[in-house]
Amino acid sequence: MRHPDDAAPPGGTARQRSSARQRQTRRALRALDRAMRRPSFYAHPAACIERRETHLSIVYLAGRFAYKIKKPVAFGFVDFTDPAARRRSCEAELRLNRVLARPLYLSLVRVGSNWPANRSSRRGAAVDEYAVRMRRFDERMLFSHLLERHALQLADVDHAAARLAMSHLHAPRDVPRRVLGSAALLRSQLDAVLDGCATRIGTARIEPLRRWCGDEYARVAGTLDARRASGFVRSCHGDLHLNNIVRWRCGVLMFDCIDFDDALRWIDVASDLAFVLMDLRAQGRADLASRLLNRWLDATGDYGALVPLRLYIAYRALVRAYVTRLGADTPASRATSERYLATAIAAMNEPAAARPRALLLCHGYSGSGKSVASRALADLYPAIRVSSDALRKRTRALEPLRQRALSAAAYTASEIDLTYARLLDTAREILRNGYSVIVDATFLKRKHRLAFIDLAAELGVPARLLDFRASDACIASRVAARARSRADLSDADLAVLDAQRAAAEPLSVGELAIAIACDTEVALPVIESAQYWELVLKIDEHQRPAATSRTS
Repeated sequence: MRHPDDAAPPGGTARQRSSARQRQTRRALRALDRAMRRPSFYAHPAACIERRETHLSIVYLAGRFAYKIKKPVAFGFVDFTDPAARRRSCEAELRLNRVLARPLYLSLVRVGSNWPANRSSRRGAAVDEYAVRMRRFDERMLFSHLLERHALQLADVDHAAARLAMSHLHAPRDVPRRVLGSAALLRSQLDAVLDGCATRIGTARIEPLRRWCGDEYARVAGTLDARRASGFVRSCHGDLHLNNIVRWRCGVLMFDCIDFDDALRWIDVASDLAFVLMDLRAQGRADLASRLLNRWLDATGDYGALVPLRLYIAYRALVRAYVTRLGADTPASRATSERYLATAIAAMNEPAAARPRALLLCHGYSGSGKSVASRALADLYPAIRVSSDALRKRTRALEPLRQRALSAAAYTASEIDLTYARLLDTAREILRNGYSVIVDATFLKRKHRLAFIDLAAELGVPARLLDFRASDACIASRVAARARSRADLSDADLAVLDAQRAAAEPLSVGELAIAIACDTEVALPVIESAQYWELVLKIDEHQRPAATSRTS
């Protein structure tokens, strides 16, 4: 029996001839598909072939390799009916994915229905196609599957944050078209997905989200365009859900990036980050999302990303809620869609539902354990941690840290005052966006402490001094070891420690009233436990900054 696509008129209009060519292509690709399902097609051991199909591609899992071809389809956002377009997409996929997953993306190969990949046949082929040849990996190591087995480790999250931050730091920033990454484009994307969700899920359920997205967009639109003008729109992955992240050997790889649509790839780095944060939240792991966010911020210094982050998280969740409804309408797809919709609603309600904001100030000498302990607290509270050492060694956000030691000129009294002023501005912006803040600095001068306590009073949030303590011998040992290793951001050595002890101003009576003593001469697992931070975790919205005057 002939397939309906096989009939083609011998003449006719240009449109008819085009339709005939497309039918002929589809017929040839069906032959190629049958061939690629056979182990004998491949020039290497292939055993049983597994075939995976998406809206745009077909992937053949053959032995140690995977071959991905593009389907001759046309949607509103992509047109692969032209063989040249399919080849360009394969070339782009290979090139772009090597940024975050080089070990997986091997080569571009020409395939045909009558020859194996990488070798030709005298008989030729009915179709000339190209496939991306990839190295296969253990699918049990996908982040989505690791989460299902409760096997995703903190180290995996840290590796993912570091790899993503590094890609953002060094990503191309020459945006090819002015509209890409703009507030206006985001608005149109939001409208489109909200309209789609209203059709698939129901207008009444989507309208509250539509109103909130409109209000939030109005609040951050100026920030979005300012960030674009300042270079925060870059060539990104664009599709960072947990099925596209895999544990690989001693690290993490991120694959299958957006290669077919500049509007989905040239985006604000905050939008790229928001996708993986959203998916972790959707899987019930807000704690891991908080950890990844803090590690990414440590590496990039892009605290301005927090301004539009909730809107981006809601947008990403709405996209997934909509996409899962486009396929087969099954109980599983509906449940997945509902989970993503709930994640968008949670982002909308987060400022009201989250733990009340607080400003937590680290206090103690270099080597007192502030940095290690504050990182652990940031994951538990949760809060955004800001480090004076990192801020001092970065000229501006989204630039790599200077790893070498700074000169003595960076530590004069005036420079130290400037560092605290920058910390204060950063803390103010974070608090205003509804996040708690931990400021990791020594805070040995009273004027610096009071400036932050005044900020807490101004914004009506609780302030606490976390007074980190250890024996003199322990502190000196830590500082000496750190100075020898040269692997820490801190430039403090024993001479700096002696100067700190000589110049430190003790906490006043009023400051002691909001201080919480933290003994760091304990094992790291103790510091990482909720019990260690019991007094901090009990801070609630009724506890306001103590009335600490400048004369107390």
